[in-house]
Amino acid sequence: MRRADLATGPAMGPGWRALATTVALLALPYTAHADWRDQIGTFRIGIVAEPGAGNTVPGLALLTDAYGKALGMKVEFVVAHDYAALIEAQANARIQYAVYSATAYATASERCGCVEALVAPVDADGATGIRSVLFDARRQAS
Repeated sequence: MRRADLATGPAMGPGWRALATTVALLALPYTAHADWRDQIGTFRIGIVAEPGAGNTVPGLALLTDAYGKALGMKVEFVVAHDYAALIEAQANARIQYAVYSATAYATASERCGCVEALVAPVDADGATGIRSVLFDARRQAS
């Protein structure tokens, strides 16, 4: 995967905000559906590390603690080096949740059919969908 496909910004950038939002969404059914926690045992979340960072993600211990408290169960993060590895982890049931770019989500959906969007943008007319734009910053000589 290209760098452009990865979440960018500081440790608390858009990817972290999406994860924090998901913590709140996942905690909503806590009291009504406690049985799924027993079936899963440990909730595994996939995340893509910044290029060159190896398996380290700043603030991951705090995020793990927040998810664990919100869900009322043990949480582990599986750090992938790119979206392809994250998709493989999801396709092979090594993770139960991940935040994907639009392209990676479409790829995972085609690869295994094992993903379902928890949230998606909704237009004023009620249409749902995800749009992605690719910019090529290379300049050509005139």
